[in-house]
Amino acid sequence: MSIFQPILGLIIFLAATAAFSTNRHDISLKRVGIGIAAQFLIAFLLLQVSFISNGLMSLNSVVSLLQSATDRAAQYMFGYVAGGPAPFDIANPDNGFIIAFQVLPLILVVTVLSAMLFHFGVLSFLVEMMGKVLRKAFGLSGALGLGAAATIFFGTIEAPLVIKPYLSRLSRGELLALVVCSMATIAGSVIILYASVLEQTLPGSLQHLLTASLISVPAALTLAHIAAPTVASDLEVGSITKSDKTWIEVLLDAIDDAVKMIVSIVAVIIVLFAFIYLFDDLLQLLHPQLTLGAIFSQVLRPVMWLVGFDWDKAALAGELMGTKIVLNEFVSYLALADVTSFTERETIIIAYSLCGFANIASCGIIIAGLVAILPERRREVVDVTFTALILGNVATLMTGCVVSLIL
Repeated sequence: MSIFQPILGLIIFLAATAAFSTNRHDISLKRVGIGIAAQFLIAFLLLQVSFISNGLMSLNSVVSLLQSATDRAAQYMFGYVAGGPAPFDIANPDNGFIIAFQVLPLILVVTVLSAMLFHFGVLSFLVEMMGKVLRKAFGLSGALGLGAAATIFFGTIEAPLVIKPYLSRLSRGELLALVVCSMATIAGSVIILYASVLEQTLPGSLQHLLTASLISVPAALTLAHIAAPTVASDLEVGSITKSDKTWIEVLLDAIDDAVKMIVSIVAVIIVLFAFIYLFDDLLQLLHPQLTLGAIFSQVLRPVMWLVGFDWDKAALAGELMGTKIVLNEFVSYLALADVTSFTERETIIIAYSLCGFANIASCGIIIAGLVAILPERRREVVDVTFTALILGNVATLMTGCVVSLIL
């Protein structure tokens, strides 16, 4: 890999965004420079400074602890299909991993745990502190700074809800920045899930995924500023009002929400996979070697080359990226866990490039949620969301470029 590739990639990604800017004259080169510098600084500190990286590495024990506790609880309920001892000899042990019984329970546990940490003020404190840092570094309004910080911990629609009282007062550019941040990161409730899937292929996966989300926030804010420049707002935001619910009410509500989310995940995966398989079957009627994966592998091959992959491996990286955009990053990470042709460095780069919620399904979730809150801005929400789909993927690709240069 040449150092020229990721440098060229960063230049092209920024230039392409600027080419479609709504107001190129108001783009602040200072803010763009700060955003790129912040990416490199965060990447360097978290990947190259040993005591910081070792501190994040220690978080991997959390993965093992939560996974072990969840596995035992799931095995109590579902027995051997959740990974427990089978009452018979398994002919094909490689097929013994069942997502519905060995992965989805972890979503339930982590979602409820996140709700409890928020209720007791742990997550809200972290979010508020990060919001202040982002405001000082990027000149953001207090509301946008808090919302952007929240995307590191919460999902595509949960993060905007953190600043729900202020959403109607955000400018178009601020709304775009908020949605791009939610698209370019993954929520804390699924980081542990993804880390557990990748741990065998990518040791220290929790550290890497958390680092990827942290690096992608300044990239998302930078791209949003280039695409729709805004001036600093006077909008302020105070502390998050704590719910008056008791901890047991929060626990029960979180379980109810998690169950609904799991049912939705199962339904979406089944339907999307069915459509993808159907589309692939139709493509193969035209040509036996023609598949959706083959199309994406070639269309996105030059893009992944810019991120830092050799040309012969850029096709597989492009296929994984295409899968992430059409389906979701979880499916791509499941596929990455079975890839053996990448080096350790290439595995890290593609893991960072995939680390974001920027996919078609997320667009539906965001549009449905924000339109319910901002019905008078329906068309604007739709336009902003699909713009954010593109910029969110560009942000994670920029993160891949930065990691290529740092490692």
